[in-house]
Amino acid sequence: MEHPRDLSNAMDDVVATLTAGDFLPRVYHHEHRVFPGAAEKITDLFGWDDLNQILETHQLRSPQLRLSRDGKQLPETAYMEARAARRGRRRIRVDPAKLRAALSTGHTLAMRYMDEIHPGLSQLSEAFERRLLSDFEFNLYASWQPTGGFNAHWDNHDVFAIQLRGKKRWRILGRNEFSMHARDSAMGTPPAEVVDDLVLAPGDVLFLPRGYWHDPVTEEGPSLHITGSIPSTTGMDLARWLLDQLREDEAMCAELLRFGDPEGPREVLRRVRERLDEAFDEEDQLKRFFAVRDGAQFGRFKLGLPDVDTTAPVR
Repeated sequence: MEHPRDLSNAMDDVVATLTAGDFLPRVYHHEHRVFPGAAEKITDLFGWDDLNQILETHQLRSPQLRLSRDGKQLPETAYMEARAARRGRRRIRVDPAKLRAALSTGHTLAMRYMDEIHPGLSQLSEAFERRLLSDFEFNLYASWQPTGGFNAHWDNHDVFAIQLRGKKRWRILGRNEFSMHARDSAMGTPPAEVVDDLVLAPGDVLFLPRGYWHDPVTEEGPSLHITGSIPSTTGMDLARWLLDQLREDEAMCAELLRFGDPEGPREVLRRVRERLDEAFDEEDQLKRFFAVRDGAQFGRFKLGLPDVDTTAPVR
């Protein structure tokens, strides 16, 4: 795997460009936006040589590595093989001939958690995390034929799609009204309305909020793109954090007795409701919640081996 030139400054510039202006207050979480050529400086961050070397040297299994076409996932046996290893062990590895055959017939190759495998994508992920104050992870998609890997679908997280090679067509449909609580297993039926129909070329970036139906198809192959996923911060996150703050509160720790006078449990519930109402009504509640979230150490740890001095900080 060739190590690209130092792109740290270019990565920060790209992230700053994508999130500048009215993006955070008006676009983020709300509407899709295309940034033509915004990532042109970092298209060399990951290429076909990188993908080849990862597939050749890593033992990847489903669901981290998947092949799909028209919404149907190909079984591992169609592109993997068990090879004999030393001491009688068997290793499951990619079968090159089977993999090439599957890709030539229109299957899309998808790889999850690429920022945990590739140093450059890890650095880019950290640049997004610093700017958005949120966890961030990259998936990768490679396709050769004008077929869709997953059909029209929606995601329960916001997405930055960065085109690296080839061209990808994105048909964006309406937003799923139930995206705030529905699960992927309850995908539903896509709306008939086409909100946008666009083609991403190398260096182009698409931001897509969660809940928007989309149907990406290779326009000019071979196509290679990465998608950065940003998990949503919801009321459930706030509620869990708040309950953790009240872990030792007297009202919250009162015992719910199942037997005896029914007024006992009712009184406990009344005190719990009152305590929760008081907590949610505190003016600085959201400020404190986000302060804790912002103070979290996003990004990847660095071990600094061979130094194992336990008194030295790890940076």
